[in-house]
Amino acid sequence: MTALAPASFERLRPFLQPVALKRRAILQDYHHPIEHVYFIERGVASLLVRTQRDGPVEIAMVGRLGFVGVAAVLGIQRAPNRCLMSVPGYGLRIPMSELRRAAHRYPDIQQQLFGYIHALLVQNTQTTLCSARHSLEERLSRWLLLAADRLDDRVIPVTHDMLSVILGVRRASITTTLAELERTGGLVRQRGGIDVCDRVALERRTCECYQIIASE
Repeated sequence: MTALAPASFERLRPFLQPVALKRRAILQDYHHPIEHVYFIERGVASLLVRTQRDGPVEIAMVGRLGFVGVAAVLGIQRAPNRCLMSVPGYGLRIPMSELRRAAHRYPDIQQQLFGYIHALLVQNTQTTLCSARHSLEERLSRWLLLAADRLDDRVIPVTHDMLSVILGVRRASITTTLAELERTGGLVRQRGGIDVCDRVALERRTCECYQIIASE
């Protein structure tokens, strides 16, 4: 909630409920009604799209300073995609009706929410380009750097299986690419996680998309 001004946060405080967000917890699901909006305080949530033939793939990530439930803020009742926690953490939950009422009453809250939605759209469109044009090594490096930014930590507790879902590739491809990035010195693989031990080295392996998304 640090993305909101203090006065805006105080207006929402009575309706906010702290919640633990476990790995793979589903915060919203395809075409289901949106009942709550989640402000992520710690962890990383993945917005996923899918087809029956191809399965899920991430189109954007949400972390600290972000929220899940953008469609509800825009007046849409049902979620267009699934959102699950790829890195566990915690957050603040608010009923959709209360947030929409506050946003309607206080233009500053609405403007701050819209500002984040703009940043999410930039991430979404840039991720689409990245997935179509760039190598797995570049895409994986981008994701790890963005996750480290959102966690404000160099250790990312994410599994190879989760990364394969996020990037839409086989688990074996994730393992091979992580081994190559480890060889170049950018990261160290740990049991149940990845240590981004040299950001500069990892930034050399990624694409321009990281800087474009991070700047938003």
